[in-house]
Amino acid sequence: MKESYAKRIVIIFIFFLVFLIIGITFLNIGLNSKKTISLKYQESNNIDYKVYLKENNFFDDEYMLPGKTYITSLIDHIEVDFDYNIGFNDTVDADYKYKIIAKIEANKSDTTSKSNYWTKEYTLVEENLKSIKKQPSYTINQHINVDYNKYNAILNEFKKTLGLNSSTGVLKVYLDISSNVKTKDISTPIKSNLLLKLPLSELAIEASIESDTKNNIKEIKKEVKEKGITYTILTIIGIFSLLLSIFLALTLLRSRRLYKNSYKYDLEVDRILSTYDSIIVNIKELPNLEGYNVIKVESFDELIDAHSEIRKPINYYKEKDLSAFFLISDNIAWKYIIYKKRKRRIK
Repeated sequence: MKESYAKRIVIIFIFFLVFLIIGITFLNIGLNSKKTISLKYQESNNIDYKVYLKENNFFDDEYMLPGKTYITSLIDHIEVDFDYNIGFNDTVDADYKYKIIAKIEANKSDTTSKSNYWTKEYTLVEENLKSIKKQPSYTINQHINVDYNKYNAILNEFKKTLGLNSSTGVLKVYLDISSNVKTKDISTPIKSNLLLKLPLSELAIEASIESDTKNNIKEIKKEVKEKGITYTILTIIGIFSLLLSIFLALTLLRSRRLYKNSYKYDLEVDRILSTYDSIIVNIKELPNLEGYNVIKVESFDELIDAHSEIRKPINYYKEKDLSAFFLISDNIAWKYIIYKKRKRRIK
């Protein structure tokens, strides 16, 4: 009996561990499996411009092309074309906006200083809102006419008014772009700008025009949960296995408690039968105690004390879950019962 209980506990414990490991493993795979997805994009930018000259007796051409050196006192206006293109490795939905800003900077003559005396911005092209759906790219082409003399005059007025004739100036014209790009799994903001720098001066000095364009390949990575029928099935199996392991854990505790009670029960009954075998008589049926004064004793030792007085054998009756000992004399019956599990009433 003891070996049967012990074997049962071991088997239940093994199954508990198996289903617990399966449940945790499958549930972790089903719920936490992730994959890395990416969105690659490349920005292709270009700034083209023509420097138109004032009427003069020295230059026959109406305008000069990029990459030349210009005399600032002869610049009339500058026509600029901003070309911006962004391409993706997947089709996207995008809401994007752009505007063109001109910013005057009055800088300190000390070239090592990064600070400036004054800045002011002017909107050349008001903000435009655009959107695309399921497209692999979008393009912005914007043509503007920069009134160079206007901004040059503003800077010169500032310098004269505040007595900062030694300061230098620059006009920055830039295309500012902001977008929000979405795919099935990724949503990301992208900001870009194309910059054209025009030197400002009241002096007839040589000056070059700088443009800042970037053609970058970038990648945005994101971890997302794996989806599919396989992961759903693994999740269901994991939940079922964990529930089963909980049930087995409760069964294990109950079996352990039963084993412990059974062990104590068998140990106590065996001790009594081996110690007092000479005064114990086995009976197959419960004695009829109707009409007797039944006394329930709390220990077998009390039954032995009563036996010492009346010198009669102790009757032993056994059922599956209890052992009952009776000592009967005249109209008095002493009764002592040992229960294997919970107590149940016996007449």
